[in-house]
Amino acid sequence: MRKRIAAGVAGLCLVIMMVAAPALAQVAAPTPKALELARALADRVNADDLMQQVLGATVQPLTFNLKAANPGREADVDSLFEHTLLPDFRKAMAPVIDAYAQAYAARFTEAELAAILAFYDSPAGAKMLKEMPGVQQRGRARAQAVLPQALGPVLGNFVTACKGKGLVVPQG
Repeated sequence: MRKRIAAGVAGLCLVIMMVAAPALAQVAAPTPKALELARALADRVNADDLMQQVLGATVQPLTFNLKAANPGREADVDSLFEHTLLPDFRKAMAPVIDAYAQAYAARFTEAELAAILAFYDSPAGAKMLKEMPGVQQRGRARAQAVLPQALGPVLGNFVTACKGKGLVVPQG
């Protein structure tokens, strides 16, 4: 009996290893080339948008306030922004961009990353990058307008089904 259990456990371990080996291979550290491609992709698709968001929320109000507090010295503020703050800001954002690159490199092969970059280098890809923030903003606005009408009947049917099963449906 013990031999059968041991054989069963050994067989189970063999099956687990056969199934787990491909999964473990997929979690291997990305190659240097994959990381290089992923950094280029992160820079292409995330960096400008992310940096503009952070700049808009933090840095631009600072420069606006500096200009207001220093009338007649706007050029000095602009120069400091361009030559001091912006380079330091880009350097500080590097770990954030690297985090995106690590995520891309973990999900895509070198060939896939190269193909994605090639797409973004194409006229259609460049247009997509340029237009995507506006498309997403308009899409969110339209979705918010349509969602109540689309989900109202779904939620109504669900509440009816809950009541049909004798469930108490909280109000509010």
